[in-house]
Amino acid sequence: MFDSDIGFTIVVTTLLILLLIAGVIITIFLANRRHVQQEVKMALMQTNYEKELRAVENEVQEQTLNNISRELHDNIGHLLTLMRIQIEQEKLDRPEVVTTLAPIDSTLTDTIQQVRLLSHSLNSDVLEQKGLLQMVEQEANRLRQFKKISIHLQHDETEPVLNKDQRIMAFRIYQELLNNMLKHARAKNIHVQLKAKDKFTLLLSDDGQGFDLAETMRSGGGAGLKNMTKRAALANLHFHIDTAVGKGSTFTLSETNI
Repeated sequence: MFDSDIGFTIVVTTLLILLLIAGVIITIFLANRRHVQQEVKMALMQTNYEKELRAVENEVQEQTLNNISRELHDNIGHLLTLMRIQIEQEKLDRPEVVTTLAPIDSTLTDTIQQVRLLSHSLNSDVLEQKGLLQMVEQEANRLRQFKKISIHLQHDETEPVLNKDQRIMAFRIYQELLNNMLKHARAKNIHVQLKAKDKFTLLLSDDGQGFDLAETMRSGGGAGLKNMTKRAALANLHFHIDTAVGKGSTFTLSETNI
């Protein structure tokens, strides 16, 4: 009888200990689960905050570019036109200076054209009116006039089906890439391909010096590339970089598979 009571006590005690251990394990599990859920929630909040912040930055940037565009068109463009009128009047009053003024007149004409094209390229309203295809072609033509590098453009004569944010983002990244290639690539040729029949793809490649992508990103020199990647993602676009030292660079902007 005594042994039976001892055995019963041991069994009950063991069960209580097991229940206690199980309770501790469940408590720890639930606490960890709540912690993970909180971390996920914080991560989502941080992601949403970064998206909203970047959206505001892009909106401010577009407004600034639009303001600069209007200043170029309304003020600088007006002054250049006034100079053109003065030159024409001088040619009428003094026919003997027509030959002397010819180079100035030609340079002024080119300047007025460049200011007009630059004003258009900075204004997102013009992009909405003309479409991405026409603006990509116009920007290539504008930069060709500097004769620093050969720009070759190919397209399938199809306007990409993109929303406004995607159109603006694609064009701004295109402009930035062209500018970077002109400044840093040391290339002789830039090839631009715009495809839109099946899926939007904008590809820019050069035959320049290329660079070590991993090292550039690691050293902090790739801030602009990182920024372009984030801006593309914000508009649901994918930005891919393919480059190597001595082998030129290729940049691809395309629709994400969502």
